[in-house]
Amino acid sequence: MENSNFNIEPIQQAEIISQPKRKNKAKTIIWVIVAIVVIAGATGFAYLYGGYRMRQDIYNVDGDDTTYPADSVFVDGWASPEDFATWRNATFTIPQYDDIPVAFQRGIVKIFMDNNYFSKENNELYFFTKIKDRAYRVIAYGDFTGQGEKEMAFLLEKSDFASSAIYIIPQKGNILYWKALSGELPTIKSFKKGALIFMDKMELTPAPSDGIIKQTKSSKYVLIYNRQTKTFDEYYQYTDEDIKSANEETDEGESEEADEPDTTAISEQ
Repeated sequence: MENSNFNIEPIQQAEIISQPKRKNKAKTIIWVIVAIVVIAGATGFAYLYGGYRMRQDIYNVDGDDTTYPADSVFVDGWASPEDFATWRNATFTIPQYDDIPVAFQRGIVKIFMDNNYFSKENNELYFFTKIKDRAYRVIAYGDFTGQGEKEMAFLLEKSDFASSAIYIIPQKGNILYWKALSGELPTIKSFKKGALIFMDKMELTPAPSDGIIKQTKSSKYVLIYNRQTKTFDEYYQYTDEDIKSANEETDEGESEEADEPDTTAISEQ
């Protein structure tokens, strides 16, 4: 009897000792699962927040606080992120263009892609100037259409090195205005609403909106948005010499009229 009792006691002790081990193992598994869930949640939050910050960086260019829907990161007027990464350096070939806000850069890359400007076989090939001193004079910003949003005008040179083209686009990239400038390599800059310009007459008048000055060595024009026709009108800007010549012609005409005899009065005498 004593031998049988002696043999049973170790078995009972073994069962008592093994139970805490099973409990500790179960706790370990639970904590591992909790840790995985926490890490996955933190990773998901970081990804979503990173996407949000990316959109803010794209949209808030130069202090622009305009908000857009989240899915408009992939708007029709922009190159896709993949295409933008592929063609960005081929479009903006010198560091002077690095300051162009990303929203406009994506729109410009899409214009280059849509018009096949990257192909050497294209006879109508356009590109940004590679002359560093000129680069700053082929870009202008302003609220040109009066919509309260920043818009961009830029000049591209043609492969004949004698002609160019002007584009005006909003931040969403769709083209507002385009014109080929045959035999011209002008520069551009912007002016604010209210600046004095020549429009329909040889008289300075306040500009109705922000506009663009297009200038060559021999002439200066301004581009102003026409809300009725939904396009940009071009107005020649008179020089001091133009005004002086016009005044001299007017004075000569008045002098000739004054020198003419009054034939009616003579006949009456």
